[in-house]
Amino acid sequence: MLQSMRDNSQGIIAKILVGLIIVVFALWGVDSLVGLATAEPPPAEVNGKAVEKGELFRAVELQRRQVLSQMGDKADPALLDDVLLRKVVLENLIDRTLQVADAEEKGLFVSDQLLDQIIVTTKDFQRDGRFDRDQFELALRSAGFTPLSYRELLRSETMVNQVRGAYSESSFMTDAELDRLLALNTQTRDLRVITLAADQKVDIADSDVQALYESRKGSLATDEQVIVQYVALTRDQFVDTASVTDAEINSAYSQFTSTFDAKEERLASHILFEVNDQQDAATAKAKAEELLAKINAGADFAEMAKANSQDMLSASSGGELGYLTKGLFEGPFDDALFSLQVGQVSAPVETEFGIHLIKLNDLRKAEVPSKAEMLEELRQQVAEQNAEQLYVTSMERLADLAFSSGDLFALADELGLKIETSAPFSRAGGEGDFAEQKVIRAAFADMVLKEKLNSDPIEVNSGRTLVMHLKELIPARTLALDEVKENLVAELKQQRAAEQAMTLAQQTVEKAKAGEKLNWTTYSAVVRGAQNGLEPAVIDAAFALARPEGDSRFYATVATADGGAVVVTVDAVGQSADAIQPELRSQIARMLATAEGSAAFQARFNQLKSKAEIKIN
Repeated sequence: MLQSMRDNSQGIIAKILVGLIIVVFALWGVDSLVGLATAEPPPAEVNGKAVEKGELFRAVELQRRQVLSQMGDKADPALLDDVLLRKVVLENLIDRTLQVADAEEKGLFVSDQLLDQIIVTTKDFQRDGRFDRDQFELALRSAGFTPLSYRELLRSETMVNQVRGAYSESSFMTDAELDRLLALNTQTRDLRVITLAADQKVDIADSDVQALYESRKGSLATDEQVIVQYVALTRDQFVDTASVTDAEINSAYSQFTSTFDAKEERLASHILFEVNDQQDAATAKAKAEELLAKINAGADFAEMAKANSQDMLSASSGGELGYLTKGLFEGPFDDALFSLQVGQVSAPVETEFGIHLIKLNDLRKAEVPSKAEMLEELRQQVAEQNAEQLYVTSMERLADLAFSSGDLFALADELGLKIETSAPFSRAGGEGDFAEQKVIRAAFADMVLKEKLNSDPIEVNSGRTLVMHLKELIPARTLALDEVKENLVAELKQQRAAEQAMTLAQQTVEKAKAGEKLNWTTYSAVVRGAQNGLEPAVIDAAFALARPEGDSRFYATVATADGGAVVVTVDAVGQSADAIQPELRSQIARMLATAEGSAAFQARFNQLKSKAEIKIN
């Protein structure tokens, strides 16, 4: 049916339909076509409360940036598993939604004043030890927040932390419990150890390899894979060929210089009197006029702001708002600020936030560079704009040809694109573009896999669009023994060597118990967590052994990471000579109580989650 429609796509109705699809595609991208059919449900619902799509998108992007930042300068976004990242972030949002609802049911509340205090004391929002509004707004923008959305997130997290803190504050540890734990923690042990290396010359019979192969056959299979031919249309390919006229450069320069009137920056301070249930507009205005009289009489504006302003974000810095451009605060505030002379204080100004006194501290204007200085930048800017238009026009034609053509040849020929061939990839993804979920879904869709048609255009990222056509389907198959024999033999050798080492370790224990003289290595006053050249598992086993009784000893055998084994015994148990100072003792007590409180909080939350109605869409 699809091919029939493609064959008849030159008809009037088909042209109209294709035209509509092309317009939507060009204006909003391929993904927008999906949204025309149905309104998507929220990603999740928790006891009837929706986890909104925008909230999830912002949280995923924030998590992505944090992960890439931790990966360093050589971070490759393609290495991130978008599906896994979304799953983890969504689970966290579900948990937070439950925790916030629980806190609200307990009647907890976070005031605006407390939020202001948290914000102004957050170091990431400070410059030179003081709150800086520009720094605050920059940090929020880079994390994808507006001031309002950040305050709501901060409010919810603070409420949850209040509940968590209540559990921690109510948890305690008795002196006897603390003494016992500290004694265990500062305990030392004198050890004797015998290390037994794995035998690297283990012989493996072919029959054993065959048996392991037969037992693993179900998991020794390749995934179904495809090899696709594809063309890539990119915006960048039009930049070098896009024509740029002098008129366009002149227009771009005029547009650039026209923005400089708006780029005047004014360093402003203000004093705010809020209008709310406790204070009406008339009262607030009267207070503002009274304070204005004091300022006009010589009182310092910054000191008056610190003492009187109800804007907690700026009051601590003398009411400073930083350098502002026209239009940042619309309406009366903007009008008043841009009518002032440097050093002048406005009459009371009423806005939706309350009554303001505004002072202009300084103003600065950027110098307008000449057209000659900007020529190359303007030429590049115009070329990119023209390339964008060419790219959009070509995308329209790409969508049309992809739909109406049975292969990529006519499409590539008309648009001057190179047909490339992918490496084989499965539904788990491949390299580069073929690691993208939208590309993988399209490659394995019925229209490509079964109908052997061109894929729809896929916007991999802004400025890059693919169309694919199936070249080869590689069915899933069970790997032959010869293909996996080397790995199976290595696995069996490691397994047998480890088994032999543990058998030898058990025999060594029997010899030790019988009183035979063995070649031990001694370690004195070993403490928990120390290395001393020993694997952590060996130290853990040593501290799990019972104390020695007279001449009798207890023994443990431990498999080591390299396939060998260790025999360990304890000769003496002591205490560290380092006394624990009272301050450290108190710190440890608080830490243990906090851990106990966190465990109680988590147990309560697990119970809450088990009873919740959670729907993931």
